[in-house]
Amino acid sequence: MSEMNNQLEVMKQYEDDSKFKKRQDFHDKYSTNQYGFRNWLFDKYEIVEGCKILELGCGNGRIWDEKYDKLPSNICLTLSDLSEGMCNVVKEKHKNHKNVLVEQIDIQNIPYDDNSFDIVIANHMLYHVPKVDKAIEEVYRVLKKGGIFYASTLGTNGFQKYLNQKFKEFNSSMDYFNIENWSFTLKNGKQVLSKKFKDIEMYEYKDSIQLSDENELVEWIFTSVVMQDLDKKQFNGLAEHFAKYKDEKGMLNIPKQVGCFISVKR
Repeated sequence: MSEMNNQLEVMKQYEDDSKFKKRQDFHDKYSTNQYGFRNWLFDKYEIVEGCKILELGCGNGRIWDEKYDKLPSNICLTLSDLSEGMCNVVKEKHKNHKNVLVEQIDIQNIPYDDNSFDIVIANHMLYHVPKVDKAIEEVYRVLKKGGIFYASTLGTNGFQKYLNQKFKEFNSSMDYFNIENWSFTLKNGKQVLSKKFKDIEMYEYKDSIQLSDENELVEWIFTSVVMQDLDKKQFNGLAEHFAKYKDEKGMLNIPKQVGCFISVKR
């Protein structure tokens, strides 16, 4: 088990949304695709009148803050997370929205009946789940026939691969952000989903990161679950190392690979 799906490490990371929000803000500030991943993802959702939606691992629920006024008035939106702290953040945001429920839920044991939801969402979280096959079984179970499962994740040729390569160049013994070991990516996600779903499509969002301040990149790195609790002294000189890779305009150009699987229960 890696740090990415070690439940104790993940729970520690998401006790509140302070680190998560910093990572969100970083991507909002430095991503080159100005449309925004959350806008792109929301456009994929087929939300209709009377829709029952369950989001698992909702984090701080930022996508809904921005889009709530675009939702049909008679839907039922259940936002859930494994972290009590994240649930409290989302409860405070939506305390005046009568059709938003907030629950603390483990995706590996969803406390709802079979065929309960029209839509289930799990964004950037399945690689944190210790038993991802069990999670997919539970999602499939609670979806209605014809229901849709949206699961966004990262690709193996993006930000994490870049960081992994740069860490190895900084110190050959450092194998951080090795996304090839992650349990749910754009590379292996269809294979994972196909154990339950037969109708699966994958969509990729084109984007990259560009920034001039290497210190902000290092700050982002140390908000990650991969790096928490490590002694920062062993990383002295890391910012200067990244600075070596700036282009002639003084910019770091970093690839991103991110996308979403859309699976339908037939």
